[in-house]
Amino acid sequence: MRGPSSPYMFMQQYLEQYLNSISWRPQSIAERQYIEKIKHALAEQQRKFYVRILNPLNLSPLSVTFWFPVIPSLAIGVSVTNLGEVDIYIRQAMDPTFANIFSAFIILEFHVPSPLALLILASCLGLYLTGKINKLLETLKKELLTEQEERLQALGEEELDFLSTQACLDLEGKILETIAEEKHRSIIEALNPFKLAPISMSIFFPVFKDHTAIGVVFHDLDYLAIAVLQALEPNDKMYSIFRFIHAQVPFSLTLLVMFLAIHLFLSDEINKIEQGAREEVINEVKGSSQQMKKNY
Repeated sequence: MRGPSSPYMFMQQYLEQYLNSISWRPQSIAERQYIEKIKHALAEQQRKFYVRILNPLNLSPLSVTFWFPVIPSLAIGVSVTNLGEVDIYIRQAMDPTFANIFSAFIILEFHVPSPLALLILASCLGLYLTGKINKLLETLKKELLTEQEERLQALGEEELDFLSTQACLDLEGKILETIAEEKHRSIIEALNPFKLAPISMSIFFPVFKDHTAIGVVFHDLDYLAIAVLQALEPNDKMYSIFRFIHAQVPFSLTLLVMFLAIHLFLSDEINKIEQGAREEVINEVKGSSQQMKKNY
């Protein structure tokens, strides 16, 4: 970033002094054209400088990371850094009994085509949402099962006197059958493939280049955490993650924050691709014009 004491500002001051020193004498047409070109170039550089500072996409997320469980204190992360790079992390809890401080290491870096990176992002996001919805359904089933068991226990001898013996037996048999079916389902769900769904998703926003970032961690659809990501070495391969705010929020707010962050990430990547294509076109036009001048 260029500050007030940068070489660019010193060069501008020297040029202004030079232009002021020659402004008292009559100028030729060539000198006027040269001065106009210098002023136009300075104005263009100044415009690009302020556009770069005021660009709202500078606040876009650095990456979107999905954490897959290995053991309770260890997880593997798939991070889509941009639409051309996918990183693989290993995250280790510093203390298994206190799951708010982690150390993370980059073990693999892949440079992939943009469609493949977008496919990985969409697949992981869909798997994350499906796993969390499946978890909600499992919780609802457990609550219904517990309610049926409590109802059966609360059915005392005084209430049974008002019912016929056959009706009581039928009611009790249906309840016991339902409980047995639910317990059988719980055993089958031990092999549920959704157990391998991401346990959380992290979206980090830059604070100081790529060394320090603050982000939102999504655990469940009604639970958010705020975390700080800090690089532990200059080459940005080792990080520490510290969660310091936890909040229970409505489902709608969680989905709103999640999709806004992902859309901002994708908008920034599309903007980068567009700028790169625009620069390539400008360079090709300049190269072709220079070649035509040489030919003539």
